[in-house]
Amino acid sequence: MRILKKIFSKKNIKWVALLIIIVIAVIFVTLRKDNDIVVIKNHNMYQYLHGFRVDYTGRIQINKNEEEITKISFKGNDTELDSTPLYYADSERVLFPKSMAIIYPLEGKQFRINYYSEAFNEFDEVVIKEKRDEKRLFDSIIYDGGDLYFMTDKCNITFNGNTYEVSPLSYVIVDTYSKIVSIFNYEKEEYSIFENIDNDVIISNGNFKVNASLDLMYYDNSSKLFVKDISKLSNLSFK
Repeated sequence: MRILKKIFSKKNIKWVALLIIIVIAVIFVTLRKDNDIVVIKNHNMYQYLHGFRVDYTGRIQINKNEEEITKISFKGNDTELDSTPLYYADSERVLFPKSMAIIYPLEGKQFRINYYSEAFNEFDEVVIKEKRDEKRLFDSIIYDGGDLYFMTDKCNITFNGNTYEVSPLSYVIVDTYSKIVSIFNYEKEEYSIFENIDNDVIISNGNFKVNASLDLMYYDNSSKLFVKDISKLSNLSFK
């Protein structure tokens, strides 16, 4: 008891408080570091970049540093990642390197899923997983805040008078400035690039419709723009 009184005396209280702050800071940094690194040991992964498949094999480490830059390391190589999904080579599963938005067009709502979340196909339904939480997705689409739209349903993508059907876990990139549309059809593992797009790109699944050129969702005979800043969105509820 005397020792405790001596430690927490007025003379030492400032040093004790400083020590507590340092300990809390160290714990916080350690926990954040653990959350910002994911190691994949027993699976190969791949992604498509500008139409070319890039494979990642061996021990794969994905790391998000203090500058919010996400990198993937494998076999001594170190590559910076954008929001392009990473696919598992041996299962119908996807990892998102960046935080993404889940859009519910029929409700006019959108929420955030944090980086390193995964989506996978289970009984022909797409499930989103964030850490240990899981949720089945219906009539929704996943958006990176820029040009990429990821399908959680079988969807039609329509532009220039043509319609392209894609499977769940596919995505489309709509570059309105360059008038280029890139589609990765997961089921066929087919990447297609279309140039000189002169009208809006529409994504629909029979229930909802999204304008990917204008980042616009249609609902209740109205429309609503997407929130592009993912950090401003509320987290998706898994209840």
